[in-house]
Amino acid sequence: MTTVAEYLAFVAIRGINEGIGQSGIVQSFNATPVDGSLELPVGAPGAAGSAGPDAAPFRWEGDISDPGALSALAADLGPVHAGKAWRVESTNTLMYWNGTSFDSFPDAFGAAGPTGDVNTLSIGTVTTGAAGSDLVATVTGTPPSQTLDLIVPRGIEGAQGPIGGPGPIRGASDYVESAEPVDGAVPMWDSVAEKWGPVPDPGWRGPWSISEQTAWDGGAGFAASATNISTSPNTVAVVNVPAQDVDWRPMVFGGVQTRGNGGSPATKIDLEVLIGSAAGQIVALGTGTVAQVWWYNQIGPEYQALVTPDLSTGVISAGAPASIYLVLRRTQGSGTYSYSRTYAHAAVWAVPVTGAP
Repeated sequence: MTTVAEYLAFVAIRGINEGIGQSGIVQSFNATPVDGSLELPVGAPGAAGSAGPDAAPFRWEGDISDPGALSALAADLGPVHAGKAWRVESTNTLMYWNGTSFDSFPDAFGAAGPTGDVNTLSIGTVTTGAAGSDLVATVTGTPPSQTLDLIVPRGIEGAQGPIGGPGPIRGASDYVESAEPVDGAVPMWDSVAEKWGPVPDPGWRGPWSISEQTAWDGGAGFAASATNISTSPNTVAVVNVPAQDVDWRPMVFGGVQTRGNGGSPATKIDLEVLIGSAAGQIVALGTGTVAQVWWYNQIGPEYQALVTPDLSTGVISAGAPASIYLVLRRTQGSGTYSYSRTYAHAAVWAVPVTGAP
């Protein structure tokens, strides 16, 4: 070293941060033949400089193994390559070539990004695509409100299942479509429409009964027993039957005890069952005997006229309550008779005119 300039070429200038504007700060200068240093205090921040040129846009170049490989690559980079960027795999750092050197972005990979807006994803249309096609999902709209439309492929046809149970009768082709269901109804063939339709149950309804001095509806039951009477006709009981939803005929069973008291010709007492009054249509009969003994007049059907389903004989209309009279009538002789309500009984069944079980 022969000149001062050469001596000073080895001086390193270092800034010391002991507080800007502080008094008593010592500045030192040290120099040796092989080294030198000059300590200067840090100055106040200067004014902001003018904006520099825009950075070159990123041009992604992929991954590179380590910093050594990146340094070897830098030898071939110049200003025209500004913007090229690599991810160094060993440090997981993004390295950006600014035209003269690399800028490092250590948090580019794996660091948490900013919190985004909460998005609302609504289901839009869901349609069926062809069997075997792919599921197609389409998102439309912009966050925070988007719609998801789906095209779902139709599944392949499955294996034949077991035979199911019978379906509702109203779905049958030979059933009257306009017919509303009726509680307790049964299907019956309509010869006009040539289809089945609901009708009230044609089975017997009841019975409604009276026994001795008790009636089903709380009435008086049979009249009190009597001896040596001559009244004819003589009503001994009335069975009240509530209105039905079909036309019907009464089917009456039972009986009472009577005894003729002689005379010439001998007295015979019958038990008639009539509709509505003691002068109504006879629907049942319990015949008596001319013998002077106690006789049980056992009731059996007796219309005293031809009866077919389409005739009105003995028919009580739907919706109308009925009173069934049990009447003692002298049918032979002119003497007196006796009557007992012991064992007296009557049971009335309503038989729809459409049929019976």
